Amino acid sequence: MTIDTSTLLDVFDRLGQALAKPATLCLIGSTPAIATGQADRQTADLDVWLPGSTFDAGDLRRACRALGILYDPREELPAGAIYMQIIRPGIVRLPERFEREEIGRFDELTLVMPVPQLIVAAKLVRATPVDIEDVVWWMRHRRLGEDVVASAIASLPDAGDRETAAENLPLVRLVSGGDGT
Repeated sequence: MTIDTSTLLDVFDRLGQALAKPATLCLIGSTPAIATGQADRQTADLDVWLPGSTFDAGDLRRACRALGILYDPREELPAGAIYMQIIRPGIVRLPERFEREEIGRFDELTLVMPVPQLIVAAKLVRATPVDIEDVVWWMRHRRLGEDVVASAIASLPDAGDRETAAENLPLVRLVSGGDGT
């Protein structure tokens, strides 16, 4: 099963009601764009950046279980499963401290995300076709210029990630119309 914006917001609403304690989840990956209105984009996973989040793991696990959402699965996923993946530094590397934007509040749940230019920088590291679609959407939706994306790339903690994202920066020039604004 994949979830679109409406379904995703419903999941967060129900999750906020199911939590017994306040929680802040820092969403990364495709989830922030879907939650903020990216049309025609769906996902089955809710990627949560652990270092940017604050929650009681037991409470969040229980709330997910009550809603039929798999919590941080490590085994093969059943077909159609919706799952919350807790992302720790490793393959994904974000700056230790970064600016966050609030997406919304749902009872006990507050959703935040890295600022869009950091999301774009991180997506330029991997640069899969879906990542490129997301970059285009963020660039247009938030009118991000090359200068702010370049600054976000410079903040990435891994030199290899910075190099790869910078190599993909010409895409940003194409999306921004080449003027860097």
